[in-house]
Amino acid sequence: MDHNVFNNDFDLSRLFQRPIHNQGLIRGRWTGASVWTNQAHRDAFLRGENVKPLYAEDFDNGVTDVGIHYVLDTSFRGTTALTSWYALLIDNASYTGVAAADTMASHSGWIENQDYDEAVRQTLSFSAAASRAISDSVSFTMNSTVTIKGLGVNSDNTKGGTTGTLFSTALFGTPPALVAANVLTANYSLSD
Repeated sequence: MDHNVFNNDFDLSRLFQRPIHNQGLIRGRWTGASVWTNQAHRDAFLRGENVKPLYAEDFDNGVTDVGIHYVLDTSFRGTTALTSWYALLIDNASYTGVAAADTMASHSGWIENQDYDEAVRQTLSFSAAASRAISDSVSFTMNSTVTIKGLGVNSDNTKGGTTGTLFSTALFGTPPALVAANVLTANYSLSD
């Protein structure tokens, strides 16, 4: 039997359904975001010892307008690709919100946290895409008592800098409170 819009056996809602693989151009997800007492605690876990992080969570991120424009321009218009990406921390202090319109030069709802030992934002070194995804992990060693609201991805490694392409921002469901020597680790993946 042929189905068409001119008889009652056609479900109009099917016209507006999108296949699962096409729910967004690109998605980011932070997994295994964990807080460790210190580097020795994390190393014990990596050696397979029976220890657990103080805190662990997985959460999705939102790609910013400039982030999605970058992907579209690079993929379909031949714009020069950025080759380096870095993770940054979003401070819980003064936080009021993230927005799709956020850029590194203008993000009035949040401030970047810089209370970690590493001299620059942490590098995300993605390997070649496989199984429709790329991923890498980062680690920050805290040097102060602070609560972290979330993470972001930017193309400039300058800690506290206001340049580069802010690709995405993501928020913890429950922001972890950290103290000096705590290590915050997280895995970041991008997929369709």
